[in-house]
Amino acid sequence: MARFPIDEFKELATPFYFYDLTLLDRTLAEIKRTSRDERFRVHYAIKANANPGILRRIQASGLGVDAVSGGEILAAIDAGFHGEQIVYAGVGKTDAEIRLALNNGVGCFNVESEPELDIIDEIASSLGVKANIALRINPNIDAHTHEYITTGLAENKFGINLDQLPYIIEKALRLDHINLSGLHFHIGSQITETEPFVMLCETINRIQDEWTGRGVEFKTINVGGGLGIDYADPDRHPIPDFEGYFKAFRNHLRLRPEQELHF
Repeated sequence: MARFPIDEFKELATPFYFYDLTLLDRTLAEIKRTSRDERFRVHYAIKANANPGILRRIQASGLGVDAVSGGEILAAIDAGFHGEQIVYAGVGKTDAEIRLALNNGVGCFNVESEPELDIIDEIASSLGVKANIALRINPNIDAHTHEYITTGLAENKFGINLDQLPYIIEKALRLDHINLSGLHFHIGSQITETEPFVMLCETINRIQDEWTGRGVEFKTINVGGGLGIDYADPDRHPIPDFEGYFKAFRNHLRLRPEQELHF
């Protein structure tokens, strides 16, 4: 249970933020302990909190970064993250932000649509570089979470629908300034049961098997985030069940020998 310095709070003007860095360190240590697989790569989503002190602590722990804007990319670099540790997600990437990401050597773009794929290829061509990308796929999976934060159903606006996938993959493989590195999925936030993650693994297995049969291999699989917080009793369960979370993927996702799995 967290111990809050209430007496010290009385001397501070409001509003202010209080961060429990001891709990943060415990959380980071638990992630490191339970993600014990050399192929697993865990990224911190900067949209959760971009405080520079927190970012530096997370960078020192060895995590990568998930960024959704140019400002978040710069915040990550200022905190000591290297470009290749950054995954650039987000549905509204501007031309200037794409150029910024390419100039800073981000590890991968999570691409949401065919027009975004075309724009990244065009800007990469103008800079004389090749962009690593993962295609964000909408797997049509019910994450059993709140209707306003689910992202993986066919009715949701995010990502590439499964029936579009063959065309988009074949196009990405033809583009001169695109390197199709992997596939990306994000089925929602605040998921508190294992079943949706198992269903996601089964979907990824089917997709991978199909494309392996066509001679296409992916270096990376990115399964996004979504592991829920116990809002009902946060003091009793301050750290999520990372053990069960990583175990679901370890037991049900058929990774290839050289493949990386990003969270």
